[in-house]
Amino acid sequence: MVRHRRVFRGYLLGFIVAALIGVFLMGWNNTMMSAMPNPAPARIDFATLDLGTRQNAFLVCPEGYCSATPGLISPTFDMPATALRDRWMRMIKTRPRLTLAGADDAALQYDFVQRSRFLKFPDSITVRFIPIDDSRATLAIYSRANYGRSDFGVNQDRVTEWLATLSQTDTESGTPASSK
Repeated sequence: MVRHRRVFRGYLLGFIVAALIGVFLMGWNNTMMSAMPNPAPARIDFATLDLGTRQNAFLVCPEGYCSATPGLISPTFDMPATALRDRWMRMIKTRPRLTLAGADDAALQYDFVQRSRFLKFPDSITVRFIPIDDSRATLAIYSRANYGRSDFGVNQDRVTEWLATLSQTDTESGTPASSK
């Protein structure tokens, strides 16, 4: 009987500690989101973008499109720029903690904010869809942390995963989404 009480007390104590941690984390998330609101979208001009010495950002551009040296050259997609944008927007809807922060439909340029899972730090992502001709397009993506000096490769991982998803075969038509 004494042993059962000890076990019960242990479980009860564990439950109380877990509940307190849960309450703390829910409050932490709200506190962090209040302390670090979504940044206002900055108008990014890829032609004049200067990365400086940033180590917490990742840039993808078509060859010769950006003044800064990209971490990766953009692929070319076998679809018009508006179709590429629509495909992007469908993909983005499936990503966690991601919100649209600004849109310039005429320029086909969009700003997003994605928050980190636990500490809720906001990262900014700007994407521009670039027509090559009537049936092909490419894009420029600039993903960056708003706080800190290092992002532990999060921006590069995010962008390369998104590009891989965009480059997968179009299941509706059965044709490849990109040509390189």
